[in-house]
Order: sequence, then C-alpha cells, then structure tokens
Amino acid sequence: MTDRAPESVTVQRDIPFHEVDGETLTLDLYDSPAESGPKPLAVLVRGGAFTVGDKGEFARHALDLAADGFLVIEPQYRLAPEWTFPAALVDVKAAVEWVRAEGERYGADSDRIVGIGHSAGANLVLLAALTADEPGFEPELYPGASSALSAAVGYAGLYDFHALDTATDAPAGEGHRAYLDGGPDDAPAAYDLASPVGQVDTDAPPTLLLHGTDDDVVPPSQSELLADALGPMTDVVHETVPSDHGFPFHGAHYDDVYERTIEFIRRVGTGGPDTGGATGTDEDIGLPGGDVPGPADRIDDLGSGEIRGPDRRDGPGF
Repeated sequence: MTDRAPESVTVQRDIPFHEVDGETLTLDLYDSPAESGPKPLAVLVRGGAFTVGDKGEFARHALDLAADGFLVIEPQYRLAPEWTFPAALVDVKAAVEWVRAEGERYGADSDRIVGIGHSAGANLVLLAALTADEPGFEPELYPGASSALSAAVGYAGLYDFHALDTATDAPAGEGHRAYLDGGPDDAPAAYDLASPVGQVDTDAPPTLLLHGTDDDVVPPSQSELLADALGPMTDVVHETVPSDHGFPFHGAHYDDVYERTIEFIRRVGTGGPDTGGATGTDEDIGLPGGDVPGPADRIDDLGSGEIRGPDRRDGPGF
C-alpha cells in the first residue's frame, strides 16, 4: 500500500471557475500546506461518457497527489446532450487557465501543469493539450493565461471517434454521439476536431497512455492509435494494465497505476521542485515541412453550438 499522508491535505470544495450561459461550474482544490513550493499543478478530469457524473471521482488520486507535493484541482464540465462539443473542452481549458492564474497564491509553479484524465476525461485532457491556445476553443476568461499543459496522462481514453464507431458498432444513442451532436455523417467536423488523433502536432507535450487489456468499454486500440500518432512528435509512453475499463480506481491496481503516473511525470520534469522545468517540448525534432496545421481553420464548421437532443441520459460508462 502507499505510504503517503493524505490526512495532511486540505480540500476546498465548490470553488467557482467558469460562468457560461447562466451556468456556474465549480472545482475542488486539494493542497498540502506542509509541502513547500514551488508546487507542480495537476488537473484531474473524470469520465462519464460526456453525459453523466460530477467531480469527485478522482478524490483518492487528488489526495495522494497533494500529499506528494502537487496543487490539485478537479473541475466540473458541461454535459451532453444539453451541451455539445466543444463545451466540455472549453470548460477543461477554463480550469487550466484558472489554476494557472490563481495557483501562485498557493505557491504553485504555473509552468508545470499536468492533465490527468480517465475515459471521456482522457479525451478532454489530451485534446486540451493538443489544442492549446486555439482561439475557437478558449474560454477567454483569464487574459494572458495559457491553456497549455506541460504533460498529459490518459487512462482508458477514447482518441479517435471514427475508429471507435468502427470497433464498437455504436448505436445512435451512445454518449459520444450525444456529445458530438450526431453520427459521423451528421457531424463530420465534430468527429474530426474532437478526436485527439487528428490534432497531433509538434507542440504535443510528453504523454503517458495506460489502457486495460480487458477493457470492453473503450477498445485498447484507441490508446494504440494515439501512441502511434504521437510517437514522432513527442515523448510518449504507452503501457497496458491487466484489468478492465475502471483500472485506475481498482484497489488491486491503484498503487501500480499511481506509481507509473508519478514516475512518468517526474521523469519529464513536471513532478517536483528537484526535477527542473524542461519537458523537451521546445526542442526542434527536425520534422520535414514544419509544424502540422492546427484545427482553427475548421472550427467554424461546427455551427452555432446550440442545445441538441432530449433530456440527459445514461451513457455506456466511458
């Protein structure tokens, strides 16, 4: 078992961070006052098929990360079908910008922010990392604050919606189709823009991808696809866990997953005051043709982002 001391951690709940269209989103903040700064920052984003759930799923991870010297937040984000893409992505970016703007009061180092997500949350974390500061996806609440991440960690994430439909033969009622406002023929721009595989470029931060070998909710091939795409661009580690979709929260695997995560974060320079600030993402890796174009020129294809669909429904669990 872990030997951290979460009893030393303070928790501030329901801090408002994003007011949008009459809705106020809040986050929980975990801190260990006994830990001296400058502290790296961690943004934890839960799953829920883009349609269900609330902050709190990552509470154990948040307590342990705070006890290990991180300033940690777990934010809410808007849910489908009431809110379609890119609403949830904008909310995650708002949380990143909030903690970058407000973290200094807690002794945090805003140059070291790691995003960690599970399932749908992994999609949001990786997409936030790969579309950093793209104007069409930014909340514009914190002038001068960047939504960039220093490192990203995805647990059992879904990263290519076209491939997900092919692998699972998803019916129209699946959560991701509520989030994307339809199937691939109805919402082709959303299918492309919401898939991290399609947004990979040379600015991608170091990334850890973990996936359960027995995942019957999100195929393990989703992490393989993103790892292959990221490989030429950045430091990417892709590993498996002998478990199902919920492996980050299973007692039998929690310590192993946590230690793999901390080891990776510290190795890439995001996880502690003695690791330095370099992540390697500023190096010229010599790719032919320069930077890969970003998604900004296709954001207008998403339309007005109006509310779509019936009342909120249960999703398949990712």
